[in-house]
Amino acid sequence: MGMGITWKTITGVLLMELVKNKISDKYFVVLDDAEDNNFLVVTPEGKVKPLERHLFGPQVLVDPLDASLTHNLTIRQVDIYREYFSE
Repeated sequence: MGMGITWKTITGVLLMELVKNKISDKYFVVLDDAEDNNFLVVTPEGKVKPLERHLFGPQVLVDPLDASLTHNLTIRQVDIYREYFSE
C-alpha cells in the first residue's frame, strides 16, 4: 500500500483520488501522494508512473464504484487501483 494520503474516507467509505491532466483533459488515478512535487498515478493507458503535480488540476475524491462512469476511467485504471490497494 502507498504511504501517501490516497486512503481517504468519509463515513467509512474508501474514496479514490483523481486528477485531471491540464492538456489532455483526462483523469488519472492517484495511487500515492507523498505531498512533494510528484505523485504516483495510473494513466488512462494503464501505465503507473510518477508525474509532476503542476501538470494537473486539483485532486477530486470520488466513490471508486462510480468513478469509471462519472469520470471516464478506463477498466485498466480501475483494475490497477484495486490491485494496488488490496495488497
